Amino acid sequence: MTDKLPTSDIVAAREHAIASRRTRAHVIICHNLNGKSRSLLDIFSLAGTVSPEVCAMVARELAEDILRDVALLKAELDGIEAFARRQLTGLTAPARE
Repeated sequence: MTDKLPTSDIVAAREHAIASRRTRAHVIICHNLNGKSRSLLDIFSLAGTVSPEVCAMVARELAEDILRDVALLKAELDGIEAFARRQLTGLTAPARE
């Protein structure tokens, strides 16, 4: 008996991995970054009524959080690109025009 997975299982696992990356990228772009960007803008609108030091501290934390999300997004997109390039490399038939 062999310990190798059937080809269909390997393909399904790869498809799941790429779908998961796309989902994470979507969540980061559409939810995390959008919400944090709006919060950052809201903080600047409060600058007249709240201590400028407090606004600066919260704005700095939000901006650093956004940068962490951007780094994660770049890593996810790099993974998606690498997957697509591997798929293209594995194709034996030339592309149709």
